[in-house]
Amino acid sequence: MHTAIEGWKQHLVRDTGLDPSTVAQYVEDVRRFTTWLTDAQDPGASLAVADLTVQNAREYRNHLLDAGRAPATVNRALISLALFVDAVGGRADNPFRRIDRVEVVARPPRALTRNEWHAVRRAAERAASRDCGLAQALACLMRYAGPRVGEVAALQLADVQVSARRGLLIIRRGKGLKHREVPLVLEARETLQEYLGQRKKLAARWERRMQAYQQPSPSWAEWPDGHLFLGQRGPLTERGIREIVTKLGVAARLEAPLGPHALRHTFAKALLDPTAYGLDRPPAPITAVQELLGHSDIGTTAIYARSTHADLARIMGDSHQE
Repeated sequence: MHTAIEGWKQHLVRDTGLDPSTVAQYVEDVRRFTTWLTDAQDPGASLAVADLTVQNAREYRNHLLDAGRAPATVNRALISLALFVDAVGGRADNPFRRIDRVEVVARPPRALTRNEWHAVRRAAERAASRDCGLAQALACLMRYAGPRVGEVAALQLADVQVSARRGLLIIRRGKGLKHREVPLVLEARETLQEYLGQRKKLAARWERRMQAYQQPSPSWAEWPDGHLFLGQRGPLTERGIREIVTKLGVAARLEAPLGPHALRHTFAKALLDPTAYGLDRPPAPITAVQELLGHSDIGTTAIYARSTHADLARIMGDSHQE
């Protein structure tokens, strides 16, 4: 089998265009299998590819699991071996394609805890005097309405409708060009209203600046049209949003770096598990959360409903896990 492995390696390098590191990983997976097979087989038993059985494949999979290999690592090894047998075995009944893969359970997306979010909110409030409330409005919009970072960067002033009693966020071209509307709760409305007051002043400032150069004000800075969130040189980009949110995480002294996705995850988590955030209301139906997040597949939304270790500890009454 060693000769077959070397020939397969040369084929991968010469004919497939795969990255060298990928080729090396495939070959190493197969070599580990042959070492295991040599030790597991009775002395004198055949090690030819043509003689491999489903039982060989199943026992090797179980050997990797018993050795503590991660499910994703086990599945990758099985794929490597299936490709090897396809290439050199000349057989239609590839044993590595006839056994079940190991189920990989996706971890719940990381959401901020109640205390972490409060720390981020306080950091944004401290920055409000310096940035005209921009960070606070951004953070609260993502935490309480759950838009994706690209959707936030694309927002126009007309996409946010805010009054004292109600509010609405309009995502006109979300993922898959889907239109959706998200009601804005009080926590999001208040910070947006404060920022909008400053945003109107920014429009007047840009107009005065451009008049000095005898040029029209840029369309993105206009009021009541134009982009919602402005940076120092123009509409706030995805990169700019990420930088602002990351700085909030640093200022809040979070253990892990903070990104916009964590605020979106927190929005979903609070809907599905309100008691984790001290909210006295029933969990939202998962179909409603799917609609609010703009997910095409409810299976994607279901990942948010999975419990973390901290969730299970809290459910069992261990308050120290928060």
